[in-house]
Amino acid sequence: MSSENIFMYVDETGTDQKSKILAIACIITRDPNYLKNSLEKLKQDLLKDNRIRDIPSIKNLEGKGFHYCEDHFEVISVVIDLISKLPFEAYIYYTHKEHDYCPSNNFEWYDQLFGKLMYDRIQNHQKSSINICFEQHGKSFKREEDLKKIVARLIYKSEFKGVGDFSFFPLVRSAGKEESCLAIADYVAAIFKNHENSLKDLGEAKLQSNPSSQESRYFSMLRPKIRVIHNYGTGEFFTRSNPFP
Repeated sequence: MSSENIFMYVDETGTDQKSKILAIACIITRDPNYLKNSLEKLKQDLLKDNRIRDIPSIKNLEGKGFHYCEDHFEVISVVIDLISKLPFEAYIYYTHKEHDYCPSNNFEWYDQLFGKLMYDRIQNHQKSSINICFEQHGKSFKREEDLKKIVARLIYKSEFKGVGDFSFFPLVRSAGKEESCLAIADYVAAIFKNHENSLKDLGEAKLQSNPSSQESRYFSMLRPKIRVIHNYGTGEFFTRSNPFP
């Protein structure tokens, strides 16, 4: 009996100065080619659209692909509409920034979120062939080695505790936005960040969204794809039975 192939794509958000949080989003799919072909078809349709094809950000799609922070607002809306219908699950782990946060310091925050997210996820796919692709940053060859070591420690931890017996060691690699499935993780991460940043603080650890805001509307479109949101700082998990605000 052949093993099942599981593909995980990871991207981060929040390293800008305005964001209140740091987050990583992981999308999991069994059919990455379907996702890639769907995004490519949308890209070609946009490039042929006489109404918008001369907009600079539209022209850039041909060489760079989709990227939330660079895409035209008309592109963003149709990309969200498309990915809300594609076959994948999303997982988001985040933490609030410390007051002295500096994005150039190191990747400690990323490694913490990545380690926790991957430890939780790989438990569900012990007999599967797992392929992990993350958005490249810094010296990609060094980061690949760093994240491979994290995954190796997670596998050892699982097997040592007797909660895991893995048939295959996960493949870990980095890629740029030419890997179109990373664009989905990029969109999920950015939309969550914008939504979280827009929440109204009601005190006593209560948050409220504004359904009329664009950020919340976009998040609502993707909410059915999201299985887990984890606040690393508080330890709180949000699921379908305990939804994020």
